[in-house]
Amino acid sequence: MHILIGPNGYGLEEVIPELSARHPELTFTCCEDQASVLDEIPQAEVYFGWLSPDALAAAGKLRWVQSPSTGVDGFLKLPMLRDSEIILTSARGTHATCLAEHCLAMILAFTRGIKTFTLHQREHRWEARQLRNTLVELTGSTLGIVGFGTVGQALAKRAQAFDMRILAVDVLPREKPGYVERIGGLDTLNDLLATSDYLVVTVPYTNETVGMIGAEQFALMKPSVIVVGISRGGVIDENALIAALNTKQIAAAALDVFEQEPLAADSPLWDMENVLITPHAAGGTQFEFESIRDIFTENVDRFVRGEFPLRNQVDKQRGF
Repeated sequence: MHILIGPNGYGLEEVIPELSARHPELTFTCCEDQASVLDEIPQAEVYFGWLSPDALAAAGKLRWVQSPSTGVDGFLKLPMLRDSEIILTSARGTHATCLAEHCLAMILAFTRGIKTFTLHQREHRWEARQLRNTLVELTGSTLGIVGFGTVGQALAKRAQAFDMRILAVDVLPREKPGYVERIGGLDTLNDLLATSDYLVVTVPYTNETVGMIGAEQFALMKPSVIVVGISRGGVIDENALIAALNTKQIAAAALDVFEQEPLAADSPLWDMENVLITPHAAGGTQFEFESIRDIFTENVDRFVRGEFPLRNQVDKQRGF
C-alpha cells in the first residue's frame, strides 16, 4: 500500500520512520510541492495532507484521506471526494485546548482592557482611572457556547475556573458535565442568545450552519454581549455582524475566522474599535504536530487491520 504525504508546514513526514518500522509492507512518499503531488498521487491509496481538486482528479486508487485540520469543509467542497467511497478523517481534538484558551484570551482582552491598554502603550498614554472604572470580572456572567464538541467542551472546562454560568447548544445529544448548567438542542438557541453575556460560536461549517448567526439572532442578544467566532468563517453572517456592531446592538466581537481569508483590506472590521481580529491562527500550539501524528498513526494501524470506522472518521453528508 502506498501512502503519500503532501506538502505542509507541520513536518508531517516525521511519522514515516515510526510507521515504516511498524509496517514494512507499506510504501511512503513525501512531496515538497503540489507538482510532486500530481506526479505521485495516481499510485497512492492513502493521502495525508491538504488536497487540491487537480490532485483528487488524478487520484485513481485513493481510499482514504487524512486531514491535518480539524475543519473539513474545504475537503467537502470537492464533489469527487464528498460523493465518493473515499474515507475522510479529521484532526478533531487536536486544537480543542488552544482554541478554548484563545477564546478566553479574546474575551479577557476586552473585559480586562488589554486591547485598549496595548494601544495606549504605543502612544505612551497613562489613563489608569478612566479605564480602571470600565474593567469587569467574569464572575457570575453567562457564557453561551454554540456547538459543544471538543472545542466547546474544552472551553467550558476552563470557563468554570472563572466562576461563569455555562450554557450550551449542540445538534447532537451530549453528556452534561456538572459545571455546565444546561446543554440543549438547537431549539434552545434563541434562549441561549438572549441570556449570554459572552457568546462563543464553535460549530463546524456545514450546509446547516452557514449564516446561522445573522440579523435575526443578533436582535435577540443583549446589547452588552461580546461575540466570539472561532470555528469557520461564514457561520456568523459578517454583514449582519457589522450592522449589529455599528448600531451598538451588540457590544463587541472577537474573530479568528472570516468569510473571506485573508480578510479583505477594505473590510470595515479592520477599523472598528469594538472588534478584535486574529488571522485564523488560534489553532497554533506546540502540541499540534504531536496530536496530528498520533491520530494518523493510530488510523494507519486501524486501516491496515481493516478496523473501521477510523478515528475521527467524517460523516461526509453531515459535514463533520
